[in-house]
Amino acid sequence: MMRKGLDEIDSFGMGILDNNSEWLGIPKHLLMECAGYSFSMEVIKRYKLKPKDVVFIFCGTGNNGGDGFVIARHLASNGIKPIVFLAGNPEKIRTSEARLNWKILNQGLIYSVKVEIIKDSSEIEKVSFHVESNPNLKLVIDGLLGTGISGKIREPISTIINFINEKLKTQLKLPIACIDIPSGFDPNVGLINDKSVRPDLIITFHRIKSGLKSNREFAKEVIVKPIGIPLEADLFVGRGDVLPTLKKRAIDCHKGQFGKVLIIGGSKDYSGAPAYSSLASIAFGIDLVITFVPDVIGNVLRGYSPNLIVRSSEGNHLNENSLNELIQLVKWADAILMGPGMGTHEETEGLLLKLLEKIRIEKKKCVLDADALKLVKNYLEALKGIELILTPHAGELKIISGIDLPRYDKIDEISEILLDLAKNLNVTLLLKGAYDYISDGEKLKINKTGCPEMSIGGTGDVLSGLCASLLSIGNDPFSSACSAAFINGYAGELCKKNIGERFTSLDLISHVNDAISKIRNYSINFKQ
Repeated sequence: MMRKGLDEIDSFGMGILDNNSEWLGIPKHLLMECAGYSFSMEVIKRYKLKPKDVVFIFCGTGNNGGDGFVIARHLASNGIKPIVFLAGNPEKIRTSEARLNWKILNQGLIYSVKVEIIKDSSEIEKVSFHVESNPNLKLVIDGLLGTGISGKIREPISTIINFINEKLKTQLKLPIACIDIPSGFDPNVGLINDKSVRPDLIITFHRIKSGLKSNREFAKEVIVKPIGIPLEADLFVGRGDVLPTLKKRAIDCHKGQFGKVLIIGGSKDYSGAPAYSSLASIAFGIDLVITFVPDVIGNVLRGYSPNLIVRSSEGNHLNENSLNELIQLVKWADAILMGPGMGTHEETEGLLLKLLEKIRIEKKKCVLDADALKLVKNYLEALKGIELILTPHAGELKIISGIDLPRYDKIDEISEILLDLAKNLNVTLLLKGAYDYISDGEKLKINKTGCPEMSIGGTGDVLSGLCASLLSIGNDPFSSACSAAFINGYAGELCKKNIGERFTSLDLISHVNDAISKIRNYSINFKQ
């Protein structure tokens, strides 16, 4: 992801990159392998480890423990004697990647790697025994806890942390090297809520974690190691970006709590556009969608589907006669989409500007698409202070800004232009095209899902409906735009696969739910 001054990352961001890398075809167990290898080579060099030297590796049941299993294997392959202490029940190892590497150690490497399981605090004596029986003990590696730590640390990990700090570090003066972050240390804010391993060295992966950067006193020496996460995992929208935006209903959720979307558009000449946007929101799973159109096409929309709730006002196009009713609907909605099929009449322009002012006052989230972009081109100051997504294609962007963009694949040039324009407008821009560019002025991502067969009428309306849907369930504009572009394009890919090269925007809408399901359940299969 292009961002000004990007040199750190939090645990949420790392989770996105892991999943994006997997979407790009890089299994998570390969990232774990790279992490374990790079850590091993660094400590061998740093501590001058030799064959027959002993290293303790304390592992938890998460991915930090999985890294520790890999480290044990690479140390053993260099003649070093690793002793792995697993804190917890092996059956509770949480991820497939960690389970795979545990299986390799526990079933395969029974000669070169010693394994001890510590299920409760009373079994700390197992560690004491190995301290006494291994005079060549040179290094302690901490892989007990990862980024998900919160609250009081449970046993047996709490006792093990005390043992590491008091016995191994303070009494025996052994160096302590931590995998990614010290166990018990909050990687996001740099605080210790209960207790933490006290490190001599932290080897963190991909980028320095935000908490390590902010708490330099605690993290005296930090080394950042690459683990094979490609630049594309940062730059291109992927599964990792989408998953956090696909909120789930609470068990006691009732109608209206999972999004209320208001779609304002349509005119005498265009009835399909607002229908596509509305049906896309319904297919996404939004609880309530109200579509407001001029009366001339009201019954046409009602005929599309019984799922549509249609409100209308007299006339061939929207005008200020409907302002009072729309103000009440703005108050009701969680997100508002304006523009699909709206037309560019002067009366509609007046309505749009007054609604934007009300949306600002009510602090509502909004999407402007299609004709709304043309209507607002001379009133860009009216966009200030609104959580807003604009969804232009290159032609509409030129109408707004006067900018002629280079070819879609001139990534650096287009990115610089959009970062500056989004910052100046104080909006999130979603530039539609062969590549979709998304920027809020600070961050920029590119979406590559989709296919040429999507260059048909209505696909942009589906996209804007998805943007409004994601906004309405609590996502910020940048995340909503990224996810909407990805889902829209992926649904198009599924249409091409399942239907063929000739499909419609209604076909696209029918594949939205399938796209979301496949994104949620995606994994790269590998034998364990």
